[in-house]
Amino acid sequence: MNYSRQREAVYGILRSTKEHPSADWIYGECKKIMPGIGLATVYRNLEQLVSQGKAIKVPVGQDRYRYDADTSPHCHGACPVCGKVWDETVSDSLNEALANECEENSSDGYSLTFFRVCGECKAKQ
Repeated sequence: MNYSRQREAVYGILRSTKEHPSADWIYGECKKIMPGIGLATVYRNLEQLVSQGKAIKVPVGQDRYRYDADTSPHCHGACPVCGKVWDETVSDSLNEALANECEENSSDGYSLTFFRVCGECKAKQ
């Protein structure tokens, strides 16, 4: 795939955070350095980064996604109320089971998201 200044900007912004941002957040950050960039361009470049294996698309609800530049095998937690996403720490036995499952089925990786109300949303309830 050819070099794209916009894709590099999107990727750089995604790599600069551990917050698992939405496309809208990335778009807002891109606008600061590339005022003419469009939201569709950000979405298109995020999808290309995902297809290239440079990013992960984390589902957080019906047609809602967050993005992660950390493509190493790991799990996520997601709040169904606010959509916040975080890296989830799981037991060694689950990590081992997931790795074995991938190996036995010749899988390239996995995506596992635990859905639970985050501490901030619990405090508001």
